[in-house]
Amino acid sequence: MICPFCGKEMEKGILSGDGRSRVRWKAGDKKADLSDTLIDSGRVTAVSYTLASFTVESYFCAACKKMIFDTDVKK
Repeated sequence: MICPFCGKEMEKGILSGDGRSRVRWKAGDKKADLSDTLIDSGRVTAVSYTLASFTVESYFCAACKKMIFDTDVKK
């Protein structure tokens, strides 16, 4: 996917978290694991934490630090 902000290629990955640890992003189709936590890799800073676990497929642009993911809001 091409970044709509800067025009560079974005990398597909997974956002994940479990409510006990920081939300992380990891390139590819697998969520971050214990080794990523231990080396503090992929931590996402703009997230509010809850007790719920989740994963979200997303695209990340390293050049402009933007992340894009599809979502819907249930009313």
